[in-house]
Amino acid sequence: MTNIIAGIDEAGRGPVIGPLVVCCASCRREDEKNLKKYASKDSKQLTKNEREEAYAKLRSFCTFRWLEISAADLNVMMKTASLNDIEARTMAELIKRIGECDIMIDMPDRYSWTFRGRMEAFGIKNKKFEAEHKADENYPIVAAASICAKIIRDNKIEEIKKATCDFGSGYPSDPKTRAALMDKEKIKILEPFIRSKWKTLERLMQKKLFEDDEGDQSQDSQ
Repeated sequence: MTNIIAGIDEAGRGPVIGPLVVCCASCRREDEKNLKKYASKDSKQLTKNEREEAYAKLRSFCTFRWLEISAADLNVMMKTASLNDIEARTMAELIKRIGECDIMIDMPDRYSWTFRGRMEAFGIKNKKFEAEHKADENYPIVAAASICAKIIRDNKIEEIKKATCDFGSGYPSDPKTRAALMDKEKIKILEPFIRSKWKTLERLMQKKLFEDDEGDQSQDSQ
């Protein structure tokens, strides 16, 4: 057991528009009391203001590192790699940048041994880490990483909107996002920020605008 703990999570795995952000948060064990106070919930359970307030407090004793993968880069990378591979490679890169610590990861894979195999393939053999589904709901240090990743991605989405148009959240379940992707003029200016390899996008393009898309579950994460 080391004196430093770290958590890794992502934001933007499922959207059709915008980047994927993977974040690593770390702090000293003696700061766990404050960590539990300000990161008791993962980013999805917080409002925008609550996330920003929590992040401001967390930055006083946590170190945050993150990597952003643009939609354009994802489109290139997904020609030869799965999304799970891309996430694992990015997480491995972040781990290589931190010193000795105990790490908890919100893993993308269904099975832990599959995820460990990916991490070993990307050079994480000697670093000790644990990985669980929904770790952001159970470990405050992962929740802290989740909060940071969400804020970084949301800020990037706002930048893209200012440069293009209002397309909503970028998630396929968002009616405003779907409408933007069905608009010939908007899709032209949004093209550099659209994840063209997403099966969700392919299905959306095959649907008529008035068709109900509720319950449409993307397989892009497999």
